[in-house]
Amino acid sequence: MEKYIIEINWEGFLNIEEVIRGKNSAGREPDWLGRDYGVYQIYGHHILCGDDTLLYVGQVAKETFSERFREHKVNLLKDDNLDKIKIYLGRLQNTPKYNPKDEWEMYYRDEDIVESILIYKYLPPYNGSRKGDYPNLYQYTEIKLAHKGDKGRLELEDIAPSDYLKGE
Repeated sequence: MEKYIIEINWEGFLNIEEVIRGKNSAGREPDWLGRDYGVYQIYGHHILCGDDTLLYVGQVAKETFSERFREHKVNLLKDDNLDKIKIYLGRLQNTPKYNPKDEWEMYYRDEDIVESILIYKYLPPYNGSRKGDYPNLYQYTEIKLAHKGDKGRLELEDIAPSDYLKGE
């Protein structure tokens, strides 16, 4: 039984303008030292669930948080009261396994794992896809997401698949 742990350091909450103005460290080749890539959560008002609802989970790997939220402001969040939007940014713990030697393949894979587990478990209403798709665990039998920092309303850790098998 192979277990795998992904640590995510969360920052938040931020408003959309703070993300657009300040989260644009893209890094440079060859060592890609940019800080503003990762996964994110958006909270806000939902007509059925009320205020402070987890609305959306996403990831950015090939653009910065700033670039993605410029798009979200005019598309995903265009009908929302932006004053009620709270954003949490998650950065995967910097480890030696993330490097340019494999063209960041491990980083992209881990980011995808985190996003898919969070969407599957928390079912954010603005996420249209992945809600019914069981997360790809790759070769692992268990994946633990360890949340550090201000993680919003997420639990301290999420464990796939055991979090999903509790009710079965």
